Amino acid sequence: MKIAVIDTETARWSDEVDQGWRNLEDFGLALLVIGLPNGPTGLDFYMFSPYAEIPCFPCVGDFLNQTEVQNRLDGVDRIVSFNGDHFDLRILESAKFDTASWQTKSCDLLQLFTRVAGHRISLNNLSKIQLNRSKLFESGQQAVEYWRAGLELLRGWSDDHSNFDQEHSDLCCRRSAKYLLETVITYCKQDMHLTYGLYQHIQQHQSLSFWDRNSQDLKTVKMVI
Repeated sequence: MKIAVIDTETARWSDEVDQGWRNLEDFGLALLVIGLPNGPTGLDFYMFSPYAEIPCFPCVGDFLNQTEVQNRLDGVDRIVSFNGDHFDLRILESAKFDTASWQTKSCDLLQLFTRVAGHRISLNNLSKIQLNRSKLFESGQQAVEYWRAGLELLRGWSDDHSNFDQEHSDLCCRRSAKYLLETVITYCKQDMHLTYGLYQHIQQHQSLSFWDRNSQDLKTVKMVI
Protein backbone atom coordinates (compact mmCIF):
# COMPACT_ATOMS: atom_id res chain seq x y z
CA MET A 1 0.00 0.00 0.00
CA LYS A 2 1.32 3.43 -0.99
CA ILE A 3 1.05 5.92 1.88
CA ALA A 4 1.53 9.68 2.07
CA VAL A 5 1.57 11.74 5.25
CA ILE A 6 0.44 15.35 4.89
CA ASP A 7 0.40 18.52 6.95
CA THR A 8 -0.45 22.11 6.07
CA GLU A 9 0.29 25.52 7.53
CA THR A 10 -1.87 28.55 6.86
CA ALA A 11 -1.22 32.21 6.14
CA ARG A 12 -3.83 33.47 8.62
CA TRP A 13 -5.06 32.49 12.08
CA SER A 14 -8.63 32.33 13.34
CA ASP A 15 -8.65 35.77 14.95
CA GLU A 16 -8.00 37.52 11.60
CA VAL A 17 -10.69 35.66 9.67
CA ASP A 18 -14.38 36.52 9.68
CA GLN A 19 -16.23 33.73 11.57
CA GLY A 20 -12.92 32.22 12.65
CA TRP A 21 -12.73 28.41 12.61
CA ARG A 22 -16.07 28.19 10.78
CA ASN A 23 -14.46 29.87 7.77
CA LEU A 24 -11.34 27.82 7.02
CA GLU A 25 -11.57 28.76 3.35
CA ASP A 26 -10.21 32.23 4.17
CA PHE A 27 -7.21 31.03 6.20
CA GLY A 28 -5.13 30.65 3.02
CA LEU A 29 -2.59 27.92 2.32
CA ALA A 30 0.96 28.87 3.25
CA LEU A 31 2.68 25.49 3.10
CA LEU A 32 1.91 21.88 2.28
CA VAL A 33 4.41 19.18 3.15
CA ILE A 34 4.05 15.62 1.84
CA GLY A 35 5.97 12.79 3.47
CA LEU A 36 6.50 9.50 1.64
CA PRO A 37 7.72 6.58 3.78
CA ASN A 38 11.34 5.62 3.23
CA GLY A 39 12.52 2.70 5.35
CA PRO A 40 11.10 1.64 8.71
CA THR A 41 10.55 5.12 10.17
CA GLY A 42 11.88 7.64 7.64
CA LEU A 43 10.00 10.04 5.41
CA ASP A 44 11.06 11.70 2.17
CA PHE A 45 9.62 15.22 2.11
CA TYR A 46 8.18 17.25 -0.76
CA MET A 47 6.69 20.70 -0.41
CA PHE A 48 4.33 23.12 -2.07
CA SER A 49 3.79 26.78 -1.31
CA PRO A 50 1.98 29.45 -3.32
CA TYR A 51 4.71 31.81 -2.08
CA ALA A 52 7.65 29.80 -3.44
CA GLU A 53 7.83 31.88 -6.61
CA ILE A 54 8.06 35.30 -4.99
CA PRO A 55 11.40 37.15 -5.30
CA CYS A 56 14.11 36.13 -2.83
CA PHE A 57 12.11 33.19 -1.45
CA PRO A 58 14.81 30.89 -0.02
CA CYS A 59 15.46 27.55 -1.67
CA VAL A 60 14.92 25.39 1.40
CA GLY A 61 13.97 22.05 -0.14
CA ASP A 62 12.16 20.31 -2.97
CA PHE A 63 9.14 22.41 -3.95
CA LEU A 64 6.57 20.87 -6.27
CA ASN A 65 4.16 22.73 -8.51
CA GLN A 66 0.41 22.31 -8.11
CA THR A 67 0.08 19.66 -10.83
CA GLU A 68 2.90 17.60 -9.32
CA VAL A 69 1.21 17.72 -5.91
CA GLN A 70 -2.11 16.64 -7.40
CA ASN A 71 -0.51 13.72 -9.24
CA ARG A 72 1.49 12.60 -6.21
CA LEU A 73 -1.47 12.46 -3.87
CA ASP A 74 -3.75 11.01 -6.55
CA GLY A 75 -1.24 8.16 -6.88
CA VAL A 76 -1.22 6.96 -3.27
CA ASP A 77 -3.64 4.56 -1.61
CA ARG A 78 -3.86 6.22 1.81
CA ILE A 79 -3.34 9.80 3.03
CA VAL A 80 -2.42 9.93 6.72
CA SER A 81 -2.94 13.11 8.74
CA PHE A 82 -3.84 14.48 12.13
CA ASN A 83 -7.06 16.47 11.69
CA GLY A 84 -6.86 16.25 7.90
CA ASP A 85 -10.58 15.68 7.37
CA HIS A 86 -11.64 18.91 9.07
CA PHE A 87 -8.57 21.06 8.42
CA ASP A 88 -5.82 20.10 5.96
CA LEU A 89 -8.04 18.80 3.17
CA ARG A 90 -10.34 21.80 3.49
CA ILE A 91 -7.37 24.16 3.30
CA LEU A 92 -6.11 22.32 0.20
CA GLU A 93 -9.56 22.44 -1.39
CA SER A 94 -9.65 26.21 -0.82
CA ALA A 95 -6.27 26.37 -2.63
CA LYS A 96 -7.94 24.87 -5.74
CA PHE A 97 -6.74 21.28 -5.37
CA ASP A 98 -9.17 18.53 -6.37
CA THR A 99 -9.53 16.75 -3.03
CA ALA A 100 -12.51 14.50 -3.82
CA SER A 101 -10.45 11.31 -4.17
CA TRP A 102 -8.16 12.34 -1.31
CA GLN A 103 -11.13 12.46 1.06
CA THR A 104 -12.10 8.88 0.24
CA LYS A 105 -8.65 7.55 1.14
CA SER A 106 -8.05 9.82 4.13
CA CYS A 107 -6.77 8.24 7.34
CA ASP A 108 -7.25 11.03 9.88
CA LEU A 109 -5.82 9.84 13.20
CA LEU A 110 -7.63 12.52 15.17
CA GLN A 111 -10.97 11.45 13.71
CA LEU A 112 -10.23 7.78 14.45
CA PHE A 113 -9.34 8.64 18.04
CA THR A 114 -12.39 10.85 18.53
CA ARG A 115 -14.75 8.10 17.35
CA VAL A 116 -13.52 5.61 19.95
CA ALA A 117 -12.71 7.98 22.84
CA GLY A 118 -15.66 10.34 22.45
CA HIS A 119 -13.53 13.49 22.59
CA ARG A 120 -10.72 15.23 20.76
CA ILE A 121 -7.07 15.09 21.78
CA SER A 122 -3.91 17.01 20.92
CA LEU A 123 -1.08 15.60 18.83
CA ASN A 124 1.27 16.62 21.64
CA ASN A 125 -0.62 14.58 24.24
CA LEU A 126 -0.48 11.39 22.17
CA SER A 127 3.11 11.90 21.00
CA LYS A 128 4.51 12.42 24.49
CA ILE A 129 2.97 9.14 25.70
CA GLN A 130 3.61 6.91 22.69
CA LEU A 131 6.81 8.39 21.26
CA ASN A 132 8.32 10.42 24.11
CA ARG A 133 8.54 13.34 21.67
CA SER A 134 6.88 16.76 21.48
CA LYS A 135 5.85 19.33 18.92
CA LEU A 136 8.26 22.13 18.10
CA PHE A 137 5.59 24.82 18.67
CA GLU A 138 2.82 24.57 21.25
CA SER A 139 0.39 26.20 18.83
CA GLY A 140 0.00 26.46 15.08
CA GLN A 141 -0.50 30.18 15.60
CA GLN A 142 3.24 30.53 16.13
CA ALA A 143 3.86 28.96 12.73
CA VAL A 144 1.53 31.53 11.16
CA GLU A 145 3.40 34.36 12.90
CA TYR A 146 6.81 33.05 11.82
CA TRP A 147 5.65 32.58 8.23
CA ARG A 148 4.12 36.04 7.96
CA ALA A 149 7.15 37.68 9.57
CA GLY A 150 9.39 35.80 7.13
CA LEU A 151 7.41 37.05 4.15
CA GLU A 152 7.55 40.62 5.40
CA LEU A 153 11.33 40.41 5.91
CA LEU A 154 11.77 39.21 2.32
CA ARG A 155 10.76 42.72 1.27
CA GLY A 156 14.03 43.97 2.72
CA TRP A 157 14.77 47.17 4.59
CA SER A 158 12.55 50.08 3.55
CA ASP A 159 13.14 52.77 6.19
CA ASP A 160 14.69 55.83 4.49
CA HIS A 161 15.55 57.36 7.86
CA SER A 162 17.79 54.52 9.05
CA ASN A 163 21.52 55.04 9.54
CA PHE A 164 22.18 51.48 8.35
CA ASP A 165 23.42 50.64 4.88
CA GLN A 166 20.42 49.47 2.85
CA GLU A 167 22.23 46.67 0.99
CA HIS A 168 23.47 45.05 4.18
CA SER A 169 20.16 45.66 5.93
CA ASP A 170 18.35 43.89 3.09
CA LEU A 171 20.76 40.98 3.42
CA CYS A 172 20.13 40.75 7.17
CA CYS A 173 16.38 40.84 6.60
CA ARG A 174 16.49 38.04 4.06
CA ARG A 175 18.73 35.89 6.22
CA SER A 176 16.26 36.33 9.06
CA ALA A 177 13.41 35.52 6.68
CA LYS A 178 15.15 32.29 5.67
CA TYR A 179 15.52 31.29 9.31
CA LEU A 180 11.84 31.95 10.07
CA LEU A 181 10.54 30.12 6.99
CA GLU A 182 12.87 27.18 7.55
CA THR A 183 11.70 26.96 11.17
CA VAL A 184 8.08 26.66 10.02
CA ILE A 185 9.07 23.93 7.56
CA THR A 186 10.96 22.10 10.32
CA TYR A 187 7.93 22.42 12.61
CA CYS A 188 5.67 20.98 9.91
CA LYS A 189 8.03 18.07 9.23
CA GLN A 190 8.29 17.33 12.95
CA ASP A 191 4.48 17.13 13.19
CA MET A 192 4.52 14.68 10.31
CA HIS A 193 7.14 12.49 11.97
CA LEU A 194 4.93 12.43 15.07
CA THR A 195 1.82 11.61 13.03
CA TYR A 196 3.59 8.83 11.16
CA GLY A 197 4.98 7.48 14.43
CA LEU A 198 1.46 7.31 15.88
CA TYR A 199 0.20 5.64 12.72
CA GLN A 200 2.87 2.95 13.03
CA HIS A 201 2.14 2.56 16.74
CA ILE A 202 -1.55 1.91 16.03
CA GLN A 203 -0.66 -0.64 13.38
CA GLN A 204 1.62 -2.48 15.80
CA HIS A 205 -0.34 -2.19 19.07
CA GLN A 206 -3.95 -1.49 17.96
CA SER A 207 -4.21 1.14 20.70
CA LEU A 208 -3.28 4.64 21.81
CA SER A 209 -2.68 5.87 25.35
CA PHE A 210 -3.30 9.44 26.47
CA TRP A 211 -3.24 11.62 29.55
CA ASP A 212 -6.78 12.45 30.66
CA ARG A 213 -6.67 15.94 32.18
CA ASN A 214 -10.09 15.57 33.82
CA SER A 215 -9.35 12.40 35.76
CA GLN A 216 -5.57 12.95 35.89
CA ASP A 217 -5.14 9.35 34.74
CA LEU A 218 -3.37 7.58 31.90
CA LYS A 219 -5.99 5.93 29.71
CA THR A 220 -5.86 3.65 26.68
CA VAL A 221 -8.28 3.20 23.81
CA LYS A 222 -8.34 0.41 21.24
CA MET A 223 -7.82 1.52 17.65
CA VAL A 224 -7.51 -0.36 14.38
CA ILE A 225 -6.38 0.96 11.01
